[in-house]
Amino acid sequence: MIVSTAGHTALAKTYACILTALLLPWTQTAAAANLAIVVDDLGYSVRQSERVMALPGPVTLAILPFAPKATEVAQRAHAAGTDVILHQPMEAQTAKHTHGTLTLTMTPGRFLELFANALQRVPNAIGVNNHTGSLLTQHAEPMHRLMAQISARGLFFLDSRTTHKTVAMDIAQQWQVPALKRDVFLDHEPSPAAVSREYQRALRIARKQGHAVLIAHPYEVSLSFLQSALQQLPADVRLVAVSDLLRPQHPTTLARLESPAFPRISHVQ
Repeated sequence: MIVSTAGHTALAKTYACILTALLLPWTQTAAAANLAIVVDDLGYSVRQSERVMALPGPVTLAILPFAPKATEVAQRAHAAGTDVILHQPMEAQTAKHTHGTLTLTMTPGRFLELFANALQRVPNAIGVNNHTGSLLTQHAEPMHRLMAQISARGLFFLDSRTTHKTVAMDIAQQWQVPALKRDVFLDHEPSPAAVSREYQRALRIARKQGHAVLIAHPYEVSLSFLQSALQQLPADVRLVAVSDLLRPQHPTTLARLESPAFPRISHVQ
């Protein structure tokens, strides 16, 4: 069969259109800014955690180990395919520490025992982030102790950044622990106007650096806002689990780290 020059041109245009149609969704996804949301302080109410899991898209549950429903919430979340991390209490500069808090004056043995018990209370945890910790995360020795345990278990660490003096990310890098930092607290001021403002700030950060980690709490104002906002996510922003930011397809999220669980990738702080 002989095809004219005009026929070749028309055929080429047709193939180009088909290829564009096939590649467009992929390129849009690849170029999207990634937003990861973690909800802290869970483990007190199964109903509350189920409301968090029902939010549109992947949301990571950070569970307090000694909350009364911690184990049940962790098990339900895992069964539902939702990422779970241990929300480990750490000593703060001013707030009085509670049961289960890792402190500066704790013996190494007690420190390790408490952390191991916390992980047992939150089964299937794939990572750890700090609850309070504005004092402990400033000090290298306890952070080395903690990162050694996190590394040995193949977990990742999310620095909640309760102080700008935190050394957690630097110590994580030394232990080759995959690590991320919190970019925005959604509800440090739990009012509708402030929550909306911080959410928009998280979107701007995600667009600028390619990703943002947003930490929220299970307040009514926060969950109601997220239920609505995540249904109207901008086209250039994609909601992902925190663990997705630690995978090779996101090469701008980690310091150059290695662990048995995650391959080496890079990070921009």
